[in-house]
Amino acid sequence: MYEVITGLPPYHNSSHDEFLALDICEGLRPSFNIRVPQIIFDLINKCLDANALNRPTAGEVHEIVDQWKTELAYDYLGDHVKEVYDKYKMIETEIREQAKESEETNNSNKSSTSAIPSTSLGISYEIHPEAIYTSRLLNFSINLPEPKNSEERYR
Repeated sequence: MYEVITGLPPYHNSSHDEFLALDICEGLRPSFNIRVPQIIFDLINKCLDANALNRPTAGEVHEIVDQWKTELAYDYLGDHVKEVYDKYKMIETEIREQAKESEETNNSNKSSTSAIPSTSLGISYEIHPEAIYTSRLLNFSINLPEPKNSEERYR
């Protein structure tokens, strides 16, 4: 979810080594280069929970995102369809409000970001030379601690 929302690979500016693994176990989580609606931020944090048993399943994430999609699509329905739809389901607007606020903030911040596009989204970033995005065995000389949740340790 992080990469889809930000357009950046997580930890793109860090060496993917035992020190990053240690930082992640100690609660480090990716930082956002844009404002993200709190409801989406909360879902991402659930997905990154240190205890795998507390993380939502792919099916649960799909259901949540599908509900958000339904709520956002409601904005585009005609009046008659809305009346019928309202009889069968109440629509929560939290995601819509937060998405609108985030979009407004992000649009107002566009002028303050770097203008050197490196992706199709026009996002500029550099990847650390030792950041590797393929599966591999990480054989560390240090013992990693038990993972814990973030205490606002974002990089």
